[in-house]
Amino acid sequence: MARVVARRAMAATIVAACILAGCGGAGTSGSKANGTAASAGAASTVTAGTGTKTLNLAMYSAPAGFNGMVGGSGYDTIVSGLMFQTLDWQSPDQKFQPSLASSWDVSSDSKTFTFHLNPKATWTDGKPVTANDVAWTLQVVTDPKVPSQFGSLMGVLAGTNAQGQNVDPSQPPAGVRVVDDKTIQLTTKQPADPNLVLYNIGAEIQVYPEHVLKGMADTALVKAPFFQDPTVSDGPFEFVKYVNSQYVQLKPNPNFPLGAPKIDQLFIKVVPPTSMLTELRDGAVDATIAPGLADVPLQDWPSIASLPNVKQDPVPGTINQFMMINSHRPYLSNPTVREAIAMAINRQEIVSQLLKGQASVPNGPVSPQYTTWYDKSVQPWPYDPTKAKQMLQAANFPFNQQLTLLVPTGNQIRMESAPLIQQNLKAVGLNVQLQQMDFATMLATAKKGQFDFELEASDFGVDPSLSSVWFACGAGLNYGQFCDAQIDKDYQAGQSTPVLATRQAAYNDLQQRLHDLVPMVFLYIPSGLLAYNTRLNQAAIPTVYGMQQPWLWDVSR
Repeated sequence: MARVVARRAMAATIVAACILAGCGGAGTSGSKANGTAASAGAASTVTAGTGTKTLNLAMYSAPAGFNGMVGGSGYDTIVSGLMFQTLDWQSPDQKFQPSLASSWDVSSDSKTFTFHLNPKATWTDGKPVTANDVAWTLQVVTDPKVPSQFGSLMGVLAGTNAQGQNVDPSQPPAGVRVVDDKTIQLTTKQPADPNLVLYNIGAEIQVYPEHVLKGMADTALVKAPFFQDPTVSDGPFEFVKYVNSQYVQLKPNPNFPLGAPKIDQLFIKVVPPTSMLTELRDGAVDATIAPGLADVPLQDWPSIASLPNVKQDPVPGTINQFMMINSHRPYLSNPTVREAIAMAINRQEIVSQLLKGQASVPNGPVSPQYTTWYDKSVQPWPYDPTKAKQMLQAANFPFNQQLTLLVPTGNQIRMESAPLIQQNLKAVGLNVQLQQMDFATMLATAKKGQFDFELEASDFGVDPSLSSVWFACGAGLNYGQFCDAQIDKDYQAGQSTPVLATRQAAYNDLQQRLHDLVPMVFLYIPSGLLAYNTRLNQAAIPTVYGMQQPWLWDVSR
């Protein structure tokens, strides 16, 4: 085996939060855990006290809970990632770094991946973090009865089917073996690119305490009180309380093996976009936590430059705003109809008018920032309403059919884009009604398939295989029930070889087919308009990946 030892460490917290549904808009929903409605004095709770280092971060929407195994929204996983480690994480230079695992080996045939857990890793109740915790977590994630959004990523493991479901859910998948307390071995069905395993499993799956949660039935496990009040964790921070739709309070874990956090308390505040400028100006918020989850509204961006205590931090965009199409509806099942809908929407107008040019029109789910995989030969659908109407007529579209577009509240640009989309589609004869609702309610509605179109966003992942959670048949985020056998084959081909050229060919075909079949209309990729208070140290300044290495975050008093 060739030993691979990462060079420096970080807890996997925010890097991939927006792969999940959750780069939504600000909502006011969220489950209450160990907290009550905010009182008039709540703001003072979030303000640093004398001699206390307090860091206040902002995000648009409230988390519904802290279950990183199932994955809900980016708002959920961004907070749970501060409390629960992944095996590794990927830094902006695209190199994998240690987190729960201090090192890993890759076999010469690229089928066996052996992770060596940090010998000092412990749960906050004093029990060691073991390979059994990792194995149990992967057993839960691959259980067909558990609605995990990561299931399709597990399909590379031996013992799972093409959908990443465990063929024998009574035990961990056959490709997961506990070697000893601090060593876990993963075996893939076929030779795999190490980057695929290190990202899809190593950097994506948060590990949870088997000794606290084991024994619950699958449905009870998902709804366990633990995920509203996580009393045991192993990350750099520990849970204190969650005041519903107001803030999550965390405290440092002094025994975190990569280093005790430098701050005394951490608040992740739910801040609507309309309040972001004021909160930054007044020092109630120190930083916007990540692109897509807490950007400064475009209309307030010029004002940030005049604040003496705040620095602007614009970053390249990777968050793809899209309109998902419910392909399961008979009148939307024809790809020609979906192509016409894409051609009817003036996406450049959204970029020019609403985003003042601070965005680009995407050609698919792969961000141009991820140059290894981005296929620039795929061109976005042109804006051509005349041809779009002709295509709809030729496809015998029922123009008397009323259509529903779900619009989550909070994200101002997205809310303003919805009427433009409605007008564009009306121009080609479609009767589209807008339904606004908070983000959590919209997700629940979308999961039931009760929509024609819905607005959402995702990073879709550095490696194209991660987008399978959206586009593979039966995948957890595939609310529109889109299904194409060739696309599934492309995902399988890309996941079943370590040869870069073969993977690139599969993912180029994937991008072309997603373009041609239009399961969603990729609308725009906005630039990340982040900001931070000058009292933050360098480690706490947000980047295109959000804020990394949380135990290094520090503030001046």
